[in-house]
Amino acid sequence: MMNRKGQFAERWLEYIAGALLVLGFFIAARGAYVGVTYVVALFTGALLGKFWYDCIRRHTTTLYITVLTLAVLAGMLIGSFGANRLLILLLYALGLAVSYWVHQERWIRTW
Repeated sequence: MMNRKGQFAERWLEYIAGALLVLGFFIAARGAYVGVTYVVALFTGALLGKFWYDCIRRHTTTLYITVLTLAVLAGMLIGSFGANRLLILLLYALGLAVSYWVHQERWIRTW
């Protein structure tokens, strides 16, 4: 069993990536450039694809990750003013699928 400090040392990159994605979501919701919304949707899907892979690999329940995935997708669709919502949905799904596949093929090693 690890202490909290050990867990942070293992997953520091995911915490930073999550914080940057939240920041990117707020920047995309401000709406100056629609391309930022598309990039944030792709990277958010990629990050959640890694979480899906971890949940399935460890045989843990995927209910919370399903709710998280749908909540983030709903937030992206609601916050996308002036952007094509179908393209956001497709980029989000593409990021999720590609990230899951890359982790499954072991191109990127996870703990």
